[in-house]
Amino acid sequence: MDRADAEHLVRRTGFGIDWALVDQLTPMSRADAVATLMDFSSNPTPQPPAGIFDEEGSKWRQVADLKVWWMERMRLMPRPLQEKLTFFWHGHFATNADTHRYAWQTWQENNLFRGMLFGSFRDLAQAMSVTPSMLLYLDNYRNKAGNPNENFARELLELHLLGPGEHHSENDIIETARAWTGHHLSDGLKNYQYNSYWHDHRNKTIFGITKNWDGPQVIDEAVYGVHRIASARYIATELWSFLAYPNPSSSVIDDITADYLNNNLNLGLLVRSVLMHDEFYSTQARTGLVRSPVEWAVACARAGASPASECRPDWWIRDMGQNLLHPPNPSGWKQNAEWISATGAWARADFASHLVWKMSQRDHLEEIYDLSVPAVVDLLRGWFSLNTLTTTTRRALEDYLYAERATEEWPQYRNVLTLVMLSPEMQLA
Repeated sequence: MDRADAEHLVRRTGFGIDWALVDQLTPMSRADAVATLMDFSSNPTPQPPAGIFDEEGSKWRQVADLKVWWMERMRLMPRPLQEKLTFFWHGHFATNADTHRYAWQTWQENNLFRGMLFGSFRDLAQAMSVTPSMLLYLDNYRNKAGNPNENFARELLELHLLGPGEHHSENDIIETARAWTGHHLSDGLKNYQYNSYWHDHRNKTIFGITKNWDGPQVIDEAVYGVHRIASARYIATELWSFLAYPNPSSSVIDDITADYLNNNLNLGLLVRSVLMHDEFYSTQARTGLVRSPVEWAVACARAGASPASECRPDWWIRDMGQNLLHPPNPSGWKQNAEWISATGAWARADFASHLVWKMSQRDHLEEIYDLSVPAVVDLLRGWFSLNTLTTTTRRALEDYLYAERATEEWPQYRNVLTLVMLSPEMQLA
């Protein structure tokens, strides 16, 4: 693959560009480069934040520590695709830490995603459906025969398995809720526990099939049965939209679902198909995504060599519009235009200023005082993983530096770094 393709591949599978990794991948074939990025053996085994299992401790503090821990892992992993995909599933099977009884349940969910990234989608959906985090978030632990709660059933079909539209009816949701009765939590709301006493053992009609359905059977029927192709295309579209660009053509989805459908819904093959597809390297794909606040903050912290515990992006991302571990609703976060707002821009500027202050305390990049203005812009372009700058952005940065140097005042170092972080190019994923 050529260097531009390698840069794009590394950028989309991580948080910023690791130039050494680009150098490593450039001589490789596309297949070998993708295989390298999908090999997580060099990533250390995740160890939960200290105190996460202390049920007497402050849940708020434990969840805050988990945010910092996760964003630091995003920043540091040699193969960050592991965290990128964990982040994707966090939005797809969205739950909110505020509804979890214990902070360790949030950690449990997070690490479940990480451990099932390249397994069967069916297995992931089954596992997530009975996590304490999901049972609490969508109230299925209250779902009882005679008084069914439809919250989980609705989101299971509309968001997790099939997508909104023609592939299920309102009656399917009602009957699926009955099928999931009795799938509850143990005393203390700690662990999953099936309670036959509260399960509706009567026949239900789901997807036109009448029988004594149990909840997990609905998942199997949706992904393996009558709606197998629709479910596969829905998941493929969601993943493509996250890694490439929204609203792909039907032909692209046809291509990337082929191996996935023929191999037990293997998510590793689906990821590989996305990253191998010619369209993934198109102009539309290279420019098709705006960085979410989490992606942008981690990329900035990575460029600034600033640990998350030092720069604390978790203090700003909520005002940018994305509170990690706290999705706004069961559908997770939207894309692109969702991240473009005056409030979000001010929050990004405030975080960038804070990050530069932390960097300046370590004299990070003080060498820019000894470089020419064009050389400074080139250094920052590479440092912030910006493979290209438009003529407009380059001229704005150079004009600022020339004007600032003429005054012989001190802010040029901090301000130019902030301006680069706020440039249009830095906002693109």
